[in-house]
Amino acid sequence: MNDTPPPPNDPVQPPPSRRAWVLLGLGGLVTFGALVAAGVAFAVRGHHGEAQTGFLEVHLDETMADAPGDAGLTLDPGDFPPLVTETAAALRRAAADPKVTGLYLEVGGTGLGWAGTQELRDAVTAFTASGKPCHAWAQELDNKGYYLASACDQIHLAPAGLMLVNGLAVTHAYYAGTLEKVGVKANFEHVGDYKSAVEPFTRAGPSDAASEATEGLLGNLWDQVVDGIAAGRSIDAERVRALVDDPPMTPQAALEGGWVDALSYRDQVREEKAGPERLELGDYVRDAPSGTRTVAVVHAEGQIVSGESDSPLFGGTMIGDESFIEILDDVREDEEVAAVVLRVNSPGGSGLASDNIWHAVERLKAAGKPVVVSMGDYAASGGYYIAAGADRIVAEPGTLTGSIGVFGGKMNVAGLYDKLGITLHTWQRGAVAGLLSPTSDFSELERAKFRAFLEGFYETFLTRVAEGRGMQRDAVHAVAQGRVWTGAQALDRKLVDELGGLDVAIARARELAKIPADESLTLRRLPERRTLFEQLLADVEGKGGARLAVDPMAMDPALRDAVGGFVALSRVLDHGGVAAMLPGRLHID
Repeated sequence: MNDTPPPPNDPVQPPPSRRAWVLLGLGGLVTFGALVAAGVAFAVRGHHGEAQTGFLEVHLDETMADAPGDAGLTLDPGDFPPLVTETAAALRRAAADPKVTGLYLEVGGTGLGWAGTQELRDAVTAFTASGKPCHAWAQELDNKGYYLASACDQIHLAPAGLMLVNGLAVTHAYYAGTLEKVGVKANFEHVGDYKSAVEPFTRAGPSDAASEATEGLLGNLWDQVVDGIAAGRSIDAERVRALVDDPPMTPQAALEGGWVDALSYRDQVREEKAGPERLELGDYVRDAPSGTRTVAVVHAEGQIVSGESDSPLFGGTMIGDESFIEILDDVREDEEVAAVVLRVNSPGGSGLASDNIWHAVERLKAAGKPVVVSMGDYAASGGYYIAAGADRIVAEPGTLTGSIGVFGGKMNVAGLYDKLGITLHTWQRGAVAGLLSPTSDFSELERAKFRAFLEGFYETFLTRVAEGRGMQRDAVHAVAQGRVWTGAQALDRKLVDELGGLDVAIARARELAKIPADESLTLRRLPERRTLFEQLLADVEGKGGARLAVDPMAMDPALRDAVGGFVALSRVLDHGGVAAMLPGRLHID
């Protein structure tokens, strides 16, 4: 053993830090994995690439998302699953592509809302209008699946499959009874007769205004679904309604009733109808042409909060105003970007954060960048707020939008403390010093002060919409007050300019930027999707946001929405904030 100290001119190097070892370890592990994945991807793509012509094969399942986000265990950027709008764009391009001879559409549970489903269905309709065959196959067909498949020439159901088209339903959970049992009392104020987001915490059931609004939504959306199926299957709308009232529960009954065209196994449709050589969707999306002019498609996905964007514990995403504004500022300063399409898929959130994002959109326009909004499944309350100032607003007929109203308040947990044997004593100076105290109800003076604050923000909301939409304040108020509309209803009320998907919004952005119709565009989607290595690196750097400690999809949907709604609401209302949001996701299945 050599105990000789190092010479003075050869200083001892400090050992690498733990963070450095972690980075080196992760880097080596992920690099190895990336090499393996790249080899597999190359082999798979090479296999798919052998087909120069043929049917385009499209699988619609739960991996399909509306916005670019972290892609789980994906190591190769080329392996990111196509987004809803990328898939729709590929179908439209395939309609005019001589290499594509037909479409094989495998329909599964996508988890999409009605607007996302309409985006895909419209693209399938555009494909079949070209005269090329389209075969849809499914093991199960529910409302959305059948609505989508009905745009194809042929619908194939598995011989032992299930078809259940049985109408729409929406369920709201109310927690007032639960809060009472645990000794918590909700103290909320809202502005707008239809702003029902506070009702789950203060009531055991819906108000008359909330029921009226929900019935109106459901009726309008159901008419859209019925009319779409009737047009796709070339039958009368009344026959579709009869199907719903007495749905065929066996494959044979679905076949005999003319609701499907054949009972077939997957291989029979893929190989015998679509043929052995097929084009893979991912490769086809990646092969899309690009141009010299750039349109930035910026995705606003999730609930709107102050601060940084992250992924909550119980699933979903949050739009942090600081993170999102940084993206918009980068786009504003990028000379290559000719126009911006803001893809909004948000039920709202913080009023303050929404106003900050609205201001960033105004700065984009002031810099000479046209801004067009494309609404996804949701663009309501704060989601509508950030859209209101755009040059043009495009929505799907089934988009849930509007909800121009605000609420706020606090939970008084003093009763819970009593049940736990905790006693409190408060000293204060100032008549309203306890306004935001979590252990007392609003006094009459505090409630009046807080309501005045909310009413002031509501007036700001009305002003933003009136200026953006070129309407009078009273005209906006007449269609506001927290009421939620479908995109089709919003068009009639001048809250949107046009119905359609992202393709329509891009076309309007092109027109506003004076880009010739025959000039190819490069679409830059933001925020950029991150590979597994990029996610791990961000976590080590402390920039990854909250990681998922549980699988939110394994939870009961109602429980997931309830817990997620409470988490989002608590963040929005922190320090007395104004909430401009829906009461969680408004699921209509």
